[in-house]
Amino acid sequence: MPSYQVTSPTSLADELVCVVDVGASAEDNVTGSTSGKIFVIEVDNTKNRDFGAYLWVADAASATVGSTAGDIKVFVPRGTKSKFIWADGHTYSSGVSLWVTTDNVTTSTSGPTGNVAIKMVVTA
Repeated sequence: MPSYQVTSPTSLADELVCVVDVGASAEDNVTGSTSGKIFVIEVDNTKNRDFGAYLWVADAASATVGSTAGDIKVFVPRGTKSKFIWADGHTYSSGVSLWVTTDNVTTSTSGPTGNVAIKMVVTA
């Protein structure tokens, strides 16, 4: 007779962080914690039919748009929604701050005209 073992899965993440109305102003420490891992980021740029959006994510409790260099930078084309997944998680140690610009250079301070909604799955 074959034998098998059943194990209960552990949770992937401790919380879901939703931030709406992200633009060229930094949303500081959106996780409310200083360390953890980011597993999924969803960027909803469907309200910007004319502009692509660059999401900047900094391992920092606070950020200054135009001078803080992001640890993660992803591009989402105009009018679309994209998901970015890290199977083993992207570790952060100081908090998570994020912002969105329409240019891909660190010194950019120009944000999109429409809201960009961000959803993240993180451990904290």
